[in-house]
Amino acid sequence: MQATYRPTLVLTALLTVLLGGLPLVGPAAAHAMPAVADTSTDTSTDGISWSVTPADNRQGTGRANYAYAVEPGDRVRDALVVTNRSAAPLQLAVYGTDAFTTPGGHIDLLTAEEHATGLGTWITFRQGTLDLDPGESAEVPFTLRVPDDATPGDHSGGVVTALTQQVGDSALTVDRRLALRVHARVAGDLAPGLGISDLSVTTDVSANPFGTVTSTVRYRLTNTGTARLVPTESVTVTGPSGASWPGGTATASESASGELTEILPGSTVERVVEVRGVRPLVRAEATVRVDGLVVGIGGGGVTSAHDAASGWAVPWALLGLVLLAVAAAVVIPLVRARRGRLWGRPHETGRA
Repeated sequence: MQATYRPTLVLTALLTVLLGGLPLVGPAAAHAMPAVADTSTDTSTDGISWSVTPADNRQGTGRANYAYAVEPGDRVRDALVVTNRSAAPLQLAVYGTDAFTTPGGHIDLLTAEEHATGLGTWITFRQGTLDLDPGESAEVPFTLRVPDDATPGDHSGGVVTALTQQVGDSALTVDRRLALRVHARVAGDLAPGLGISDLSVTTDVSANPFGTVTSTVRYRLTNTGTARLVPTESVTVTGPSGASWPGGTATASESASGELTEILPGSTVERVVEVRGVRPLVRAEATVRVDGLVVGIGGGGVTSAHDAASGWAVPWALLGLVLLAVAAAVVIPLVRARRGRLWGRPHETGRA
């Protein structure tokens, strides 16, 4: 996602956010700072710092985030504990919003300017702002109201605390956010699903006529179902009709395959997998299989998706070598024959 610059020069920066142990990547944030195990703490260099953690109550104790098994029409009352760890008073905004998985595979939240349409609309706080003195902690109640027509499956969002600051004497403001993940699984038939689209394969060119090359496989992976999924991918590249040279089928290197990060329902991630050790046999055939494990309250099984595509993998160096060999096989005999004719021709002598 790109930073949004408005005429008032408002800059939204996500300096540190924790969503259940995962850093949150947001607009105008080059990097998310390391997260703390069970709480989220803003440890900025200007001395302003606060933390958020779920309250201990009948919903649970020692929680890293919020997870509820609910029915349509349910109401869940819970609370957020916010602690001012800085030496200055803080005024924070508190609200709920939707979560999603970014194309890069990170869990993120909508920005303050974006309107929630999912679980974020289910969350309401008794008050929209919170004033904290230095060192003070406060328990902030909120209610999660499940709509009567809520669809079965997983719904994800976050409870957010935000601090808006003006930068110096300029009109530039910075919005710092800390959040905790909220998951709700609505009772009913769970329908996990994955979809693969825009699959393509491109292959490098090697100067070594007998060497292997690297193929790059690109595709989009979409959670088409109603459950949170942790996918495991397998990417294979072979020659035409599965053919390969000695050494067997080339598969994705260990660093480019295996378990991916969680994908929320309705989200799409863009995958780029480098497959090394490919033998260029004019055409390269890429096969992708992804198995998705349902995670969350009670699990829920597995689902899978697979697709295939092909692209050119021309062994140009080898073809050049073959052409040189063919040319040599044709030209050398012709040169030898011409030389033979010249050597066998009688020399003419002149008469006085």
